[in-house]
Amino acid sequence: MNVSFSRTLVFTAIVCLFTATYSVSQNKFKDDGIGSPRFTTIGGVSTVPRTSKTIPHWSSSFTTAGVTYPFTMVGTDPSTTNVTTTVDTVIIPIKFVFADGHVLDGGSKVANITGSGNTLGSPNYQNAVYPSGDNTQFGDAIQRAEFNVFSTNPAWHTLIHNSGVFPTITIAVPANQGLVLIGRNSGALIGLMSASWFSAQFQNLIKSLHIPPTTLPIVQTYDTFLFVKTLSNCCVLGFHGAFNSVNGNGQQQVQTFIYAAWTEPGIFQGRAVQDVLPLSHEVSEWMNDPFLHNFVPPWQFPNGAGCQGNLETGDPVEVLFNSDFPVTVSGFTYHPQIEAILPWFSRQVPSLALDGAYSYPDTTTLTAPSNPCS
Repeated sequence: MNVSFSRTLVFTAIVCLFTATYSVSQNKFKDDGIGSPRFTTIGGVSTVPRTSKTIPHWSSSFTTAGVTYPFTMVGTDPSTTNVTTTVDTVIIPIKFVFADGHVLDGGSKVANITGSGNTLGSPNYQNAVYPSGDNTQFGDAIQRAEFNVFSTNPAWHTLIHNSGVFPTITIAVPANQGLVLIGRNSGALIGLMSASWFSAQFQNLIKSLHIPPTTLPIVQTYDTFLFVKTLSNCCVLGFHGAFNSVNGNGQQQVQTFIYAAWTEPGIFQGRAVQDVLPLSHEVSEWMNDPFLHNFVPPWQFPNGAGCQGNLETGDPVEVLFNSDFPVTVSGFTYHPQIEAILPWFSRQVPSLALDGAYSYPDTTTLTAPSNPCS
């Protein structure tokens, strides 16, 4: 898609988005008014990869209302194995230089910043204690509760390991593809850019770095979000996806990937959307649907705002206020997102997950299976 706007339109957008005032009754949680946080996917493969040139994965299925739905997840089958699977990741921080000279540097929130939160110090990579009693990574805690392995296969884990951080990569954003605003509530510099333009940059970058397909690249940005076609259709905070090479007769490599924006508090409504919530959302969805072909019975969003038909664990919960599960690691409180788990999508009654849950780590967020689309 080709997105363009004049300097006058940019100025008008700034005025409309950031000088408007809202009463408490209209907006219970103050925010910057740039839009609602959401997530998406890119690419995907049509069949389960037969190749070993990708991340470790396993397949199974469930049956609902007489229809069988196959699925593929990262790791090994928890019903037949009692092992730990560890997938290497590399973090690729991006520094965006906008046409007006403003800079937003994703490398500033990667690692080892004294007294501050950072990606590698977060529960996505570091252990914390969860309601199950597990002391493990956030994504692994979700998976272990989802399949309730505690008495049957207690050594079963699916973990990620950082094998490196790329030097920060600088990308110049053309004036007709993005702009920087100042948040009226947060006071943060906020980058907004065309989703189609960024998607092209992203895919070219991943391919150019020649990352092994057995490794998960995570592209990190800072307070930089995507709009779709127009500024009024904002904001994508993360995505995951997969693509394969053209040739190989089913044996070609399949590369999975994640993009997630570190987010400062106050930009979006409620306390939930900040720091690593986008990354936790995408890591869990990558574990549960790495190749983007896990289709499930079409389900309604819990707030009634439309339907979907895929096993994207973060999406049902993202529409709810305060959908985070605060976790403190090394003195900093992070806000990973509560996730819907497989029994919610498969409409399993009762749920065979930990404590009969349909969501985790907060089992009270979703207390019944998904509703069919009306």
